[in-house]
Amino acid sequence: MRQTSEAPFLGRHQELTSMGTWLDRAAGGEPRVVVIDGTAGIGKTSLIRRFLSGKARDCRVVTASGEEFERELAYGLITQLMCHLPDSAGATLREAALGASLGTAAQDPISVGAVFLDALGRLQDRNPVVMVIDDIHWAGTPSLHALTFVLRRLRVDRVLTVLATRDSADPRLPQGLHRLIHDDTTLRLTLEGLGVPELMALNAALGPASLPHRTMVRLRDHTLGNPLHVKALLQQFPADVLGGGRAVLPAPRRYERIIAERLAACDPGSRCLVQAASVLGMSSPLHMAAEMGAVPEPLTALTRAMACGLLEEGPTGTPPQVAFPHPLLRAAVYRGLEPAKRSHLHRMAADLMADPWIALQHRVHAAVGPDGQLAEELALFAAQQSEKGAWSAAASASMAAARLSAKPGRQARWLLQGVEYLLLAGDVSQAAELEQTIRGVAPDAEQHYVLGHLALTTGRLDEARRELSTCWDTCDATTGPEALRKAAEQMAWLCLIQGDAPRIIHWAERGLALPPGERSSFLRDSLAIGLAISGDYAQGMRSLAHLSDTGPRDTPERLDGLLARGMLHLWNGQLREARRDLKEAFNSHRRGGLPYAALVALGFLTDAAYRAGQWNEAIAHGTHAVSLAEDTDQISILAVVHAVTAYPLAGRGDFRAAEAHAASAAEHARVLGDINDSAFAATALALVHTARGDHEKVIEQLSPFLPPEIVPRYGIEEPGLVAWRPLLAEALTRTGRIEEAQAVLAPYERRAAERSRPLEQAAAARCRGLLEEARGHVEAADQAFRDGLRHCAQGDGCWEEALLHLAYGTALRRSGRRRSAAAELEAAHRTFRRLQATPYLERCDRELTACGRVTVHPRQTGHPVLTAQELTVARLAVQGMTNQQIARELLLSVKTIEYHLSNCYSKLGITSRMGLVGKLAQDD
Repeated sequence: MRQTSEAPFLGRHQELTSMGTWLDRAAGGEPRVVVIDGTAGIGKTSLIRRFLSGKARDCRVVTASGEEFERELAYGLITQLMCHLPDSAGATLREAALGASLGTAAQDPISVGAVFLDALGRLQDRNPVVMVIDDIHWAGTPSLHALTFVLRRLRVDRVLTVLATRDSADPRLPQGLHRLIHDDTTLRLTLEGLGVPELMALNAALGPASLPHRTMVRLRDHTLGNPLHVKALLQQFPADVLGGGRAVLPAPRRYERIIAERLAACDPGSRCLVQAASVLGMSSPLHMAAEMGAVPEPLTALTRAMACGLLEEGPTGTPPQVAFPHPLLRAAVYRGLEPAKRSHLHRMAADLMADPWIALQHRVHAAVGPDGQLAEELALFAAQQSEKGAWSAAASASMAAARLSAKPGRQARWLLQGVEYLLLAGDVSQAAELEQTIRGVAPDAEQHYVLGHLALTTGRLDEARRELSTCWDTCDATTGPEALRKAAEQMAWLCLIQGDAPRIIHWAERGLALPPGERSSFLRDSLAIGLAISGDYAQGMRSLAHLSDTGPRDTPERLDGLLARGMLHLWNGQLREARRDLKEAFNSHRRGGLPYAALVALGFLTDAAYRAGQWNEAIAHGTHAVSLAEDTDQISILAVVHAVTAYPLAGRGDFRAAEAHAASAAEHARVLGDINDSAFAATALALVHTARGDHEKVIEQLSPFLPPEIVPRYGIEEPGLVAWRPLLAEALTRTGRIEEAQAVLAPYERRAAERSRPLEQAAAARCRGLLEEARGHVEAADQAFRDGLRHCAQGDGCWEEALLHLAYGTALRRSGRRRSAAAELEAAHRTFRRLQATPYLERCDRELTACGRVTVHPRQTGHPVLTAQELTVARLAVQGMTNQQIARELLLSVKTIEYHLSNCYSKLGITSRMGLVGKLAQDD
């Protein structure tokens, strides 16, 4: 048998060259991702090590690895990365990432990602950063969501990220990460087995006997060139056995047995250290492994274990760490433990752990059968985590409780709770994998609720309605009110997706009639929204009377309904109040409320900023909302956030980006079968056509929403929700289809007046002015335009007001009142210039020229030379915020903020922040 020795690195030259090219681009400020996939033992880790010791040897390296035994640990991957951060950042991230298990407020992946992003930015000051994450398929979902968030926000950072996995198409990986893996800027390397020349070199390195070429060909075919397996065979069998001319090569013994033989050859102290370390994970503190293994001389034992190729020193730090060279090696040692010893070591580990959740997990692994007391402790821990919104930890604990319980009723209850927590954590793929298991549970109301929740989350709306209705129909005296309340909440959400206002109200009222729960719910929001889209705005606001004007929002009573109040303010044209409530709802739900409610709030906050004429803010919120929804697989809100993000982009003439968002909105609306989402998507595309002046395409896009083709009419007919009727009425008017325009506009005018909604009345008045002008009714048109401006004057400044000035000024110019026209057009011009609304600015210029006015674009005001992101960063800098504060506000890296500010200085001809004050003063 060959002696154990360190195998050389063989082959993979093309892969190393490609990775080097990607590192060069990252070092130049173009962050890049490399994905390496291949079967276990194929050489992914060896390739990464060679890359780090070669091309990347002068880089700052940040490493972590997913672990099968720690997959259920929320932010386990992030806490590994934390070890490489500056001390202050590490402490902050430790608090954020471990908040759930330490009893503090739960942190969502976005908060944890933002802290890590901030710290990562500070690592790249002197050298590029290489962030390596091995075995990402074993990482927990919260960590992967946080990682995806970070990677999507590296814009000009000198960061190369290397991800290794057995299968890059693994369905357990979040969809947001899948999109990054398959992005055009990502380098994907799929490793195949080594060729015969490389295997011959491996054989020569292991020595002493060499094998002929034909034997190595057979060995390659026998193992598919897997270097770990080839090495095991070469070490297991003597040369005469492998090259003795046998018809069939000997079947390799399991890799675990080879490792067991190597372990048996060690002295007792080293063997006990390795075995204890395998229970603790891929890496662990040396002193902890030594205490568990009763090793009197830990450093001596570690040295001997390293000589046997079983352990290596972990990252430099205090206390000293030990690590396994390969996950398969660690798994082989762990699986080779006698059951009694494995259980004993897990019990010892549980006693040593300060983190209660990790201690509970070790106790789970130590259990030898059903353990009612431990199951109850796990269920209690799950309930505590769910109260804080720590859904991933709650799911893991609840699942473990189900496995350990000997009582079928409790097993079923905890399993169903665990699946619900997975859905709330955004871990849809893992929840879906358990669907057949759930169907095997004895049918009851709770089972039907969870199946309905799962169906709704995955877009199977008809099935969701069937299961949730059955939940109510099958309830009996044993059914707890919590299951019924949650079923009512999901039914109300389903009806909201489909725009069925009476059923929204029905299910919200049924849920609210039950005793209140301990976590936030969407019932109060659903009731208010249902009332509003059915036309009873006043009653909707009365249903939210329990809410204070300001926080804190630390209990369901203080938070539930806040999102709806912001939406109702938006639809009523109270834009300042809407932006206040929606921003607070977004932040509060992120801190432990409902993940999908947070994204709904951010989506409608985008709409509010657009209507208020705060387009930089709208674009920032919209792109943020799209990113977060995609990163966390919140499918049900994607149509709305894509649509509203398109609104200001269309107004600015960024048609390519606006059309892309509108197309995505339409596709998500089609999948969900939602009329309201479809109306949002169509309106987004219609705004693009309107800005281009293509009114025929506006008509083509919006005409399908006219009755009687579309039923029911709730939502899309309510003034303030989605402005498709004013756009269609304007397009019909401008194409000379006057009577059709009248038929479209009249219901909108009537409803806007009945609801007393000033901004909708202003939009209706503008369309009425255009219509009357087209009929030749000059006085009626004049009155309509003035009425519209009067409605706008009732609130804060808004986009509609600029459109009214343009339309009124154009009408005045056509009737020969050029002086009056110029005053209206100049008012519109100021707003268009400030918003960088290029298509509208050009029209306004033409009208002013026709009035005999020469338009001058002041160099400083509006700053069309700056991008929206640059202008947003500049304005925050003028407010006195530091680069780090701006990065946290915009959820970008510090390096990206520095890049944007540098561009601002260059474009504006200044050298410091002080210069920004003067350049931006006129805008303020």
